[in-house]
Amino acid sequence: MLDDPGHPRGVGRSLVIGLGSPDRGDDAIGPTIAAAVAGVVVERQMPGVHVVEQEDPTALVELLDPHRERWDTVVVIDAVHSGAAAGTVAVIDVGAGQPSLATAGARFDPGPAGTHGFGLAGAIELSRALDRLPPRVLIVGVEAVDFTHGAPLSGPVAAAVGTAVDAVLDALAAGTP
Repeated sequence: MLDDPGHPRGVGRSLVIGLGSPDRGDDAIGPTIAAAVAGVVVERQMPGVHVVEQEDPTALVELLDPHRERWDTVVVIDAVHSGAAAGTVAVIDVGAGQPSLATAGARFDPGPAGTHGFGLAGAIELSRALDRLPPRVLIVGVEAVDFTHGAPLSGPVAAAVGTAVDAVLDALAAGTP
């Protein structure tokens, strides 16, 4: 599914994952930004950049597994809670060799876990424990406030889309060999 036969494995390959539920208010920020990034990838003809939307955080463990696919850069976009103002965009490196999210503490708390209590932080740390975390994994988090089922993005979160798209594109550019 993610393999690109026209691009050699392990050479300038990047994965962008928009995590979240498209029908739960600000939780839709991951898929919203991923869709915008996908448009830029097509427009700029950026080979080796793959964009996926994922609602289930447990699927991240498989997506991140370097035995399945080798990625130079992985960017995960999600709604977060850090105590910052709504719509604030934060970028944190959580790749192999980086401290666990637990040590990031109050600076960065990935958004609420899914209905079964397993969210972004759990997927990252399980991948780390299983030695399946790529070296360069960045989380682009957008401070969220409203997770009401059926609600649109809140105003401050919607206003942050452009800034978050730029953060993802900057991460991809920095990871290009």
